Amino acid sequence: MDSGLDSKEIISWLKAAGHDRFWLAESCGVQKRTVDNWLSSSRVIPRKALLIIKSLMASKLSSPAAMAGVAQNLELHFSEKEFESICDIAQVLKLSPVQWVEAEVLKVIHSEPYRVLRALSQGEPKSD
Repeated sequence: MDSGLDSKEIISWLKAAGHDRFWLAESCGVQKRTVDNWLSSSRVIPRKALLIIKSLMASKLSSPAAMAGVAQNLELHFSEKEFESICDIAQVLKLSPVQWVEAEVLKVIHSEPYRVLRALSQGEPKSD
C-alpha cells in the first residue's frame, strides 16, 4: 500500500504535535520498540498502522491537551474491511478512529440510556 507517508514526515508530525513515540505506539496498539523500528529503518509500516497514523495526523483533536484524561481502555476487534471504513469515516470527520468509535458508543449510551440499562438488567436472551 502506497500511503504517501514516509518516516521523516511522521517524525516531523510527532514533533510538531507534541507527541512522542510512546504515544504513537499506544495509539497504534504496538510497543515503542516497534515504532522505533518503523521510523528508523527501511521496514515497511503495516497497513493498519498507516491507516491509524494517517487518521491521527488528520485529526485536530490528537494534541496532548485533547487527549488528557483519557484513561479507560476498551479493546475492540474489527475485520480489516470494517477497520478501513472506521478510519475513512474518522478521517472525513477529522477525528482519530478511536475518537470516532468512542463518540458513536457514547451516542448510543446517552441517547437511549434507559433502553440500554433495561436490556442489561433483564439479561437479553442470547441467540444461538
